[in-house]
Amino acid sequence: MKPRVGLIGCGTIGRYIAERIEQDPDLVLSFIMEPDRVQAQGFESYLVSSYAEAEAKGADLVVEAANPAVVRDAALEVLRFADFMVFSLSAFLEDAFRERVASFCEQHKRRVYVPHGAILGVDGIADGREVIDSVEITTVKKPKSYGRDDTVRTDVYEGPARKACELYPRNVNVHAILALTGLGFDNTVSRIVSDPAAPGNSHLITVKGDGFRFTIEVFSESKGLVTGTYTPVSAFNSIKRVLVRPYGFTAV
Repeated sequence: MKPRVGLIGCGTIGRYIAERIEQDPDLVLSFIMEPDRVQAQGFESYLVSSYAEAEAKGADLVVEAANPAVVRDAALEVLRFADFMVFSLSAFLEDAFRERVASFCEQHKRRVYVPHGAILGVDGIADGREVIDSVEITTVKKPKSYGRDDTVRTDVYEGPARKACELYPRNVNVHAILALTGLGFDNTVSRIVSDPAAPGNSHLITVKGDGFRFTIEVFSESKGLVTGTYTPVSAFNSIKRVLVRPYGFTAV
């Protein structure tokens, strides 16, 4: 039986995922939760309006591509009947909420997947966290991405990732990814830069440990106010990697 995927959110990332699933011979699109019917145009037959309806449709994996508030509302509801892949990962900066979700997963044998999204190297950070001393990330985007009107390059924030995610929960999910897979929200250093001359979204990640250091630089043209062109493709293939495991060579 083909794996069934439910979607929460039908914006830039959600719509791309829905289109790819419809074209994919290995996956089935089960449902979409999206209150804005304009956003969901063309996918009306998949729309559900409650978690009870979603559960009745059935899903092996539910993918969130909406916003942190939706994650906080949906997490425990979704995990009752499916695993959960979350893109608005700044929702987990609150320790109590994150711990409650983790405990629920233990009790109900569920998983919350943390996709790498717009950046690379998350697997290396997760694998090496016990020997990593520091993780830093600098994100540069156009002012409008942050809701600002800067006319010159401006350093907006530098400090723990926790505060960065509080200030810009929809813009720095990559900082939350690094915090969740690495040294945590308080020990990951975030820098946010607003630059009207920026040609797209860029992220510079530096990781240091005893006897090693690596730097990852990622650039992606903007597909919207907050999403780069690479992210939707990355998102879909993260779903495939979780649900479809072909025989042969596999990256781990």
